[in-house]
Amino acid sequence: MKPADIRYVAISHIHPDHVGNVDAFPDATLIMQRREWEAALAAPRKPFNPVHKTELLDDDKDLFGDGTLTILSTPGHTAGHQSLLVHLNKTGYVLLTGDAVHFQSNWESRCVPAFNADRQMSLASMDKLARVVDEKHAQLWINHDKPSSDERRHAPEFYE
Repeated sequence: MKPADIRYVAISHIHPDHVGNVDAFPDATLIMQRREWEAALAAPRKPFNPVHKTELLDDDKDLFGDGTLTILSTPGHTAGHQSLLVHLNKTGYVLLTGDAVHFQSNWESRCVPAFNADRQMSLASMDKLARVVDEKHAQLWINHDKPSSDERRHAPEFYE
């Protein structure tokens, strides 16, 4: 595949460790929450080139209409943070938290990092993610939690 083959790029939020390669996909539609887009435009230093085609969301969205990829609005870490629920044929549901949860210990104790934008929204988003995990029997993948990451497959391995 080439970058031009990619139709969509969805980011969890505009922090540099989550948008570093957005501009490598200039033909893709960038999907993000409207509040996060507004924060990107207001930032003195733009996190990516703002001329991307965009699809701005104001809540959750089943991207393809078949339940395989659902973007979940999970504000709190930032005003427009979003997480991703993926349904794979063999693996089942996988919930990618982005930075809605930073570490397993945050998840277990519902501890919100002081650097999050809004504590109450963070807690509400963690509750939402917990409901999704329960309803879908989803695996919870916490982005910055090294011990849980170490337990997962990494390229060139994959999940089906």
